[in-house]
Parts: sequence; C-alpha cells; structure tokens
Amino acid sequence: MLNTFQKDLQEICETTKAITGIDITIVDKNLQRICGTGEFKEKIGGFIPQNSVYHKSLETGKNFFITDPTKDSLCQGCYAQDTCKEQAELCMPIVVDENIVGILGMSIFNHDIKGLFVDKKDDYEAFENRLSNLIASKIHERLLGSMAEYKLSEFNTLIDSIKNEGVITINNDGQIITVNKYLKEKYLDTLKNSSDINSLLSKSAIKSLKEINFNGEIGPLSIGKNYFIINSSPILVKDKREGAVLLFSDFNKMQKSVFKVTENPNITTFEDILGESEILLKAKLQAMQVAESDVSVLLLGESGTGKEVFARAIHCSSKRREDIFMPINCGAIPESLIESELFGYEKGSFTGGNLQGKLGKFEIAKNGTVFLDELGDLPQDSQVKLLRVLEEKEIMRVGGLKTIKVNPRIISATNKDLHKLVSEDIFREDLFYRINVIPIRIPPLRERGYDIILLARYFLKKFCTIYEKDIKGFTNECEKALLSYSFPGNIRELKNLIEYGVNFATGSNISLDVLGAKLKNGNIKVAESSMDLNHMVKDYQKALVLNALNIYGNDLNGKKAAAKALGISMATLYRIINGQ
Repeated sequence: MLNTFQKDLQEICETTKAITGIDITIVDKNLQRICGTGEFKEKIGGFIPQNSVYHKSLETGKNFFITDPTKDSLCQGCYAQDTCKEQAELCMPIVVDENIVGILGMSIFNHDIKGLFVDKKDDYEAFENRLSNLIASKIHERLLGSMAEYKLSEFNTLIDSIKNEGVITINNDGQIITVNKYLKEKYLDTLKNSSDINSLLSKSAIKSLKEINFNGEIGPLSIGKNYFIINSSPILVKDKREGAVLLFSDFNKMQKSVFKVTENPNITTFEDILGESEILLKAKLQAMQVAESDVSVLLLGESGTGKEVFARAIHCSSKRREDIFMPINCGAIPESLIESELFGYEKGSFTGGNLQGKLGKFEIAKNGTVFLDELGDLPQDSQVKLLRVLEEKEIMRVGGLKTIKVNPRIISATNKDLHKLVSEDIFREDLFYRINVIPIRIPPLRERGYDIILLARYFLKKFCTIYEKDIKGFTNECEKALLSYSFPGNIRELKNLIEYGVNFATGSNISLDVLGAKLKNGNIKVAESSMDLNHMVKDYQKALVLNALNIYGNDLNGKKAAAKALGISMATLYRIINGQ
C-alpha cells in the first residue's frame, strides 16, 4: 500500500529532515524501504534485514529506541549488526485502520549529535509519533479521496509546532505553498501581499538562493526590522527538485543567546577598576578618552593586570554598549580551528561539524566589540586573514562562496613585545600598525604602590562574604609584606593570595604568618618592623623613581622621560626624590 504514496512520503521525509536535521526512512510491512533521506536514499527499494529492530517493531507493534545498535540485545540476530553505521535509532509503527502498514524510523549517523538525540528522547519520540499519525492520516484520507486537503492541514499543524523559527515551503516556480504560524504572526501584513517568494525576499537574496540551488544557508538579511539566517533545503522526489523548505532563524535572537553566554552578568565600568595611583589613573583616563570612538585600541601589559576588565569598561562606555562584547583568547584556540571559530563555517564543510553550519565570532559580534586577547600568539596564517577582515570589514565562512559584511570595534591585548615579534618576522608589521592605533599600557601591580592595599582590602571583603568569615583586615606587618612583594602574577595572584588568607586566618586580622608560606616563594623584602606603613610607601615610590632614572638618565631629559614612563608629573618626581 505504501508504495502507492511513495512520492508524498518522500516529500514528507525530505521536509522533516530539513527541519530536524535527522535522517528519516519508511519501510512497508514486507520490510521494503519505500523512501528515505541521507544514507537511506540510495537504499530505496531494498529490504531491511530480518530480525532487525524494524522487523521486531513490525511484529510487536511497539516503539523501539536504540542507543547503540552494534551492542544492543534487540539487534541480535540481525546479520547487519556488526557493520551497522547507525549511532542511534527510533522505530515506530505506522498504523492505518488498526493495521500496521509499515515502520517509520529516525536514525543518527553523526556521533556529535547523538547526545542531543538521546537527551531529548521523549521530545523526538513525541515528534515521531505525531509524524507517524500524520502519515497514517494522509494514507487514510487519500483512500477516501480527500488526501490533498487533509495533507495541507496536517502538515501545517506540524510546522506550526515549531515555535521559534519560521518555515516556508515553495514550489519550483517560487510560489509560497505553506507558511507556519510563527511567521504569520510576526509578518502578517507583509505576507498578505506576498504570494511568491520573490515578493517577500530581495532580489539579491533570491539570487543567492539560486546560486546555491536552494540548498544551503544565506544571510543574515533583513525582512522588515529584523534580520534572519535562511537555511534552504530542496524537496527532492526521485532526485528531482520539486520545491524547497526555507527555515528562517531570527539572527537577533541568535546574537542574544550568545550574548547571554559570553557576557559577564554584571556590566563593567571604569569605576570598577580600583586604584588611586597616578600610573593607573593615567591608563584609565586614556581609555575613557577613546571609549566613545570606534578607534582600535591595543592594551599592553603583563598577564593578570586586568586587560580584559579595561576592554569591557571601554565597551560599556562606548556607543556599542548594547551590542555584544566578544572575548577571543587567540592563544587558547587550536591552530586548526582558528579560522572556523573566528569566521564560522557552512554546513557540510567538514566531518564532525554542526549539521546546520556555525556562525563565527566576528559574525555574531558584527556590530559589537571583538576583544582579541593574547594577540601575540596568533599564527601567521591567521594574521593574514585577520588583517583582511580589519581592512575590508568582511568575512567568508569556511566552505562559503560569498562574503559577509561585519563592522565590529577591535580591542586587542598582549603581554608580549610586539615590536620584537615584528623584527623577528613572527608578527606581521602591517597588522601591527593596523591594531596599534591607540596603545594603552596597563601597569603591573608592583608599580601601583598603595593600590596593592586597596585591592587587598577589596578582595578581603569579597571573600569574607563568600566564605562567611568575619575578618577585619590585615596586620601592619602583613601590609608591609604585601607592599614589598613583586607580584609576578599581578592582580590575579593578589586575588588568589587573599582568598587563601581568608580560608586559613584564625583571628580578626590576616597576619604575615598566614600568608608567609605563599610569599616566601616570591621576590619579597619585608621592611624592618620599626618602619611604619607611610614610610614603606614612600620608600617604595622612591625606589621606583630611582630605578627609572637609572634607565633614562639623571639629566633633565632623563627625568622628563622617567616621569612620563611612571605617569607622574615632574613636580611629583622631585617631591619623591626629596622624600617629601
């Protein structure tokens, strides 16, 4: 019986595959494959093995969900068990007038999506049950002579169950056959005046769909005030395209979902950057002055100095504050994946990739801010591609055929000497000048003097709240030790040190006895106990100034250069030298 409706059943399989991304097949009561998608398509007309799960479902009328066909006991006796390529499968009878006329199967061949399929077993089983009932109803209605009307009604019910994406099916002439509820509610007025796809989409969008033969992804493109990614899948009947299914994904919602993952829950402002030292205030002032513009910024500083905090503060003070802040650690992405992570890839670009393709980070944050951390670790091949993006403001996905316009603001950061890397031909000179428009040096903690104590007290309060401890502060000796320590790990090391102290302190103050074990491993010179904290700060400032004068010279020009490097005025420099 099912063979009579092969064309209609194949269309249902193709449409369902386009929506779910999962391969579908249907066999009749003789175990002959009537239709199928993907790897099943070439097996249409062949027979399913005896003693297979399909056979058992046909005999018992039961549903079977198999997560490992090569090992599952239900598959024992099937001659194809040892060579089965399926990662998981769901089989369900098709019942017409209380008679089993065939089996509907969903199969997973990709290990990457098997987990999702298994986790959402109940959802897929409910979906397949509805699809099985739909197929049975179509057969029944065709037998009664009113298949066409019922087919459209039931299929609309199926696509209307998709709540967050739009679905439009068209024929080969571009005429719109069906539109799901999501799009009707969102664009009722627009759709009223659109009988074919040419009146709904722009000429360039139609051209792009034709270029990919209605098989692939285009966008983002605008419809009204919204942007959509359109994924087109052809409806094939006997290898001939009879139409297409267009899946509309709201690009703004896709961006917002990524925004929730990538953004800190709290907005970072310049007020969140703690410290009162002149050298830090100078860096903050520079960052505040350039925040409103779209100029490229290069943050220079050692690891742990807070470069990403500065980048977030710049973003949150800019006109792009409502868009995405996308941090990218250039040193943490494997070299083989850098291009696909930054620029995305089209579906089917490589084995193991997402079946629907993937947006790259630049495309997701195309109107926001991209923060390129550890830029000095970026391989040279990727440097070339990054330079093109910065100059042309466009990307091309891996496996793509067309460029996509992007316009993010670029903030870069490195703890390496890029000048040296350029001279050693490790870093491209043209890329260096492209990103080094506004360099801002973030000072290491050892140069910030009393900021160490301000930050230590801030972290103390924070961790006392977390661990429910009642610690008032630090002993005088402990604060002197903190001021004398070099902090090679900078703020990150100080934060960990204070968390350690909060956990092991037993009194009302954290003493040097508690932190001593940690500090002994570092470069520390504890001041004499007779010296008070004020003298410690002055001595530390004077040591920094004298060290700068040794580098730049003790004449007038040298003192000017030293003051500039330390971010202080000449008057302040002389005052520190004279011990005032």
